Amino acid sequence: MAIYQNKNKKTKDGRSWYFRTYYTDIYGNRKQKESLKFFTKKEAIEAEIKFLSSVKTNNEIDYNLKFSVICNEWLSFKRNTVRESTYYGIEKKVNKHILSFFNKFNLHSIKLNTLIEYKKYLENKPLSLDYKNTIIGILQEILSYAVNNYDFDIKISSKLQKKKVHEVKKRIRDNEINYWTLDEFKKFIAVVDDEFYFTLFNFLYYTGLRYGEMAALNWNDIDFERKELIINKSLTTKIKDGGYAITPPKTNNSNRIIDLDDNLISILKKHYERESKIYNFNKDMFIFGNVRFLAQTTFRNNLKKYVKKANVKYISPHGFRHCHASLLIYLGCDSRDVAERLGDTTDVIENTYYHMFPKKKKHTLDILNSLNQEVIKR
Repeated sequence: MAIYQNKNKKTKDGRSWYFRTYYTDIYGNRKQKESLKFFTKKEAIEAEIKFLSSVKTNNEIDYNLKFSVICNEWLSFKRNTVRESTYYGIEKKVNKHILSFFNKFNLHSIKLNTLIEYKKYLENKPLSLDYKNTIIGILQEILSYAVNNYDFDIKISSKLQKKKVHEVKKRIRDNEINYWTLDEFKKFIAVVDDEFYFTLFNFLYYTGLRYGEMAALNWNDIDFERKELIINKSLTTKIKDGGYAITPPKTNNSNRIIDLDDNLISILKKHYERESKIYNFNKDMFIFGNVRFLAQTTFRNNLKKYVKKANVKYISPHGFRHCHASLLIYLGCDSRDVAERLGDTTDVIENTYYHMFPKKKKHTLDILNSLNQEVIKR
């Protein structure tokens, strides 16, 4: 057994144990295999045993090896590299959209025409292009795993390609529809007669938090004196047992502290006063939901109710994020400040939102025209 621990290079979730071993492939070539990292030494030992038992040391390819076996083996390795919620989503996609087609195939019976047929199969499904590309990306990983560990033909796996999509243009189209102007939001919020939802909708419009970030907040995350909000976690319900999990934020940029405006602070203080009267209240309770976080379906249902009452267009919960970004840029805020506030990159902010404001472009032209009026004309 060649089991190691690298304490200085742990994964983000703390895994540090791995195995490194030599084996002989089916062509008689001696190769080295280093595994992904595991939480415990025992897991690394079991993974090494499993790997070595799967290696074929003779000159014959196992043509009876089922694709489903390779797929499930890849899933077990994948589980150790991603969040639980991410793995749950991957597993669902594999079972519903990959194994549903490939379950009957042996690995080495998959040829180029098989992949062509699969793409036709996937094309007929009522799924978005992005979603289909995600599925193809997962299949690419599985086949790559098969190439590295079971000598699947790399020429075949390399032919599986995603369909090109202009991602920036897609985001632009979404954001042109899925947001409210300040006037539209004022019309909407004017009809919200429930104090809880009045607080929540204002909070999202003037902070731009993602739903998971908002749902995970507790009262320890607000500093009323400094007028600051700490975002260092996210809540997800995409886990196998149907419960929920508090996880790190989506990206490193998502760890942030944002300032809250005076009006929002005032609204949140009133909300705190009401919540603090709850029996056994403590600051570990959720800001929006107290002992139980606010379910997204409940949020959507109430959003739809007030949208209908205000007679404004419907936006999704994520649309509040677009609203806040759009509002800040329209008010002339620097894109770097907007990116920091939203936990995004400057490139994403500029590419996704700036085009939405022709008035800002006109403002630039007006400045140039004003400058030119001061230039001595010859």
